[in-house]
Amino acid sequence: MKIVKRLLLGTLIVSPYVIAQEPLSDLDLELDSLMAMDVQVTSAMKRAQSAFDTASSIYVLTKEQIIHSGATSIPEALKLVPGLAVRQLDNNQWAITSRGVASRFSAKLLVMIDGQSFYTPKFAAVYWETLNVPLYDIERIEVIRGQGGLLWGSNANNGVINIITKNSIDTRGVYADISSGSLINHDANLRYGGDIANKGSFRVYGHTRDGDESDKGISLEPADFTEQQSAGVRFDFTPNDEWSALIQGNITQSTLGQNFRGVIDETNRNMSFTDSLDRTDSRIMARVENRISSQANQMLQTSWLKQSGSQTFLQEHFESFDIDYQMNFLYNDLKLDWGLNYRYNDISFAQSSFVHSDGGYNTLHQYGALVQGQYSLIADKLDIILGSKIEHNDLTGWENQPLARLVWKPQNNQVLWTSVSKSVRVPSLIEFNDNYIIDGQRVEEVSPIVTGIDAIDNYYVRTYLNGNDKVKSEESVSYEFGYRQTQHDWALDLSAHHTIAKNVIAISVDNNIEQFLPIFGLLQAGQYDLAMQSLTNTSVNFDIVSNAKVTTNGGDIILTWQPSEIFNAELGYSYNTFDYKLADNTFPAIGYDSTSRQLFAKSNLALFDDHRLFASIRVENSNAYNVDNYTALDLTWQWAFHQNWSVAVMGKNLFAGSHIEYNNTRETYTLPNYIDESVTFKLTAKF
Repeated sequence: MKIVKRLLLGTLIVSPYVIAQEPLSDLDLELDSLMAMDVQVTSAMKRAQSAFDTASSIYVLTKEQIIHSGATSIPEALKLVPGLAVRQLDNNQWAITSRGVASRFSAKLLVMIDGQSFYTPKFAAVYWETLNVPLYDIERIEVIRGQGGLLWGSNANNGVINIITKNSIDTRGVYADISSGSLINHDANLRYGGDIANKGSFRVYGHTRDGDESDKGISLEPADFTEQQSAGVRFDFTPNDEWSALIQGNITQSTLGQNFRGVIDETNRNMSFTDSLDRTDSRIMARVENRISSQANQMLQTSWLKQSGSQTFLQEHFESFDIDYQMNFLYNDLKLDWGLNYRYNDISFAQSSFVHSDGGYNTLHQYGALVQGQYSLIADKLDIILGSKIEHNDLTGWENQPLARLVWKPQNNQVLWTSVSKSVRVPSLIEFNDNYIIDGQRVEEVSPIVTGIDAIDNYYVRTYLNGNDKVKSEESVSYEFGYRQTQHDWALDLSAHHTIAKNVIAISVDNNIEQFLPIFGLLQAGQYDLAMQSLTNTSVNFDIVSNAKVTTNGGDIILTWQPSEIFNAELGYSYNTFDYKLADNTFPAIGYDSTSRQLFAKSNLALFDDHRLFASIRVENSNAYNVDNYTALDLTWQWAFHQNWSVAVMGKNLFAGSHIEYNNTRETYTLPNYIDESVTFKLTAKF
């Protein structure tokens, strides 16, 4: 009854303003559009190119799939991408990556909105819970499974996610929706767009969300509620055929309940506790594009990002400014791209009982240049692509990321491609410059002698995880191969990869056993109280080092089928293995030797003229997350009962039951909850 009342309230609010203009349904989609084969993508080459001809393992999540799926957040939408590891920690935290082991802080996946990076150098994290983009205003999401360092710089070792939003000329009029369900009290959106004379267009939007807690926690009662409000604006200008520009901005205020774990007292043990995180995320981006001639164009983009987070034991403030310039031009059979980039980072992090910094890195500068050339060896048949990005950062100095690709098109409906590339991950500040307290180690685990005295042997020694300013950038060399074929009613996309990474972050253990010898001497002298007092001054150090190697092998296969205009389906399978080579007395920082398999299927069925049924199923089989394998079905039914109105019912994680998706407990501060089935109702108006 609570849900029905909320939906009726939304109806009463929106109804008086309905003006009929265009229907909500878009049932007639051609196969190439459904497979994104005819979509002009930009993330793989940093210029428009057909996804079918792109020499990388790219997947395009279209606006139609996002809307039809009933997704209510960016992470939920990314569950629709085959081969992407999307693990839910609780009702507001996520672990997402590609061709790697996902973690709360994934440092090897570069995430952008319209080319604006959201990488934070402190934790190397993307805060998925506050990455707020109106899903109805997304044009597409381009996902590169594999390295993207040549074009986008450091920290794109495992992949790139570029969320591309619609031009405001395509969002004129009014859009409104309201959702409520078993895990969402309410989620409401309102957007209005219009023209600016005959030179441009605009849109303004607002969003509010109130999310419930999970039903079941691992060690604490769930507290993962969400209270979020955001507002944004976008302006697009096209004064003539040669010039275009856009300006957009967004601010999101979030209060997120989360269960944490950390050492907060003299027991030196991890304690589980509940806290709330207050975050404010602001961003502004401006871009100017100029068509110099039919053979050349240029682009200048500037962006500003500010993120502030506050909770009881952690205070974080981060601000960045980016400027990018790029020129693309054609000369006979040569396509040449070159560009320059600069980024300024300002980091403020208050010392706390968890973390303290060695200092000296409150500001960071990063700058570089790229050049890339594509030459047609055989017209419309065989192309070679060569390029490199040279970039400087304040932590590890100059880095080079070269790439070579070969694209062969034996027939118009077939493409074979191969590539060799090097990508770099710059250490985050917590790896380079910070020290934080972790769960203590017992004396009997770290000392050379067991005393037989329970209070001594089972005493937990204060334990630190220490950053290391000698760590090097992780370097990955990847060899990839791919094949695509499309027919009138089906298409195949196949890719395989072999990646060797060196200078991978690992953890070295320094027990400093000499510190225990005087304590044992005191015990032999019968000075028990003094020995116990001396134990409080001991410590164990886990030091971050960059001496591990990781070999990753795997592949993805995606089959798309559209036997009729009213039905299409997709079937995918992904396989990845991770093998660590570790030095003595070290262990992996994130992940371990493991194998991950994913079977994926989705279908889209148009029933009659105004009903649609969308289903996706994921079979997750992996030993990388300390959880049982699971199968989850997401099912959405939509009914466009009026040309301006539609209603939808979404069921998430059906048949999976109450399950844990992520339980890598070695990650400091991470305390997941059980993920449950949920049902959500949504009412949408567009006029």
